[in-house]
Amino acid sequence: RVPQPVPYSEQPAHPLLAPETRFAIQRIMTEGAGVLRSAQSLAKAADQLEQLHAEARGALDENGKTAEPGVDTWEATNLLCVARVLVAAARLREETRGCHWREDRPERDDTDWRRHIVVRLNPDRTPTVDTTETAHFPPTRTEAPAPRRPQEQ
Repeated sequence: RVPQPVPYSEQPAHPLLAPETRFAIQRIMTEGAGVLRSAQSLAKAADQLEQLHAEARGALDENGKTAEPGVDTWEATNLLCVARVLVAAARLREETRGCHWREDRPERDDTDWRRHIVVRLNPDRTPTVDTTETAHFPPTRTEAPAPRRPQEQ
């Protein structure tokens, strides 16, 4: 599918974060979404990341200003986007998988979780997170196998 073009606006569509926000994002991710994580730590990280986004969005909506464009501001802004996506995906997958350990769910669960997580960014940069139905990628349809005929002797 071809995405629809975004209408042009004089005001920036998304706020650019101040470069020093990068350190806050790194701290939030280390504490809440590191290798050891839980539903509680991920929820706290999601709330803190959302607060950073809301503060920047509020400043943009209030006075139309955002941080001065530059490499550091784009890096901080993109880091927040990636952090929000990562936390949303980690909150959806309620199990230990690979090297990421869920302290509240230490067992791997292939029955419910052997599948891919698909993330889409909405126009407001909020992530929509979903899973595929199978472990195949791209997702494939699961069809019932054809009935076997008894072997002729």
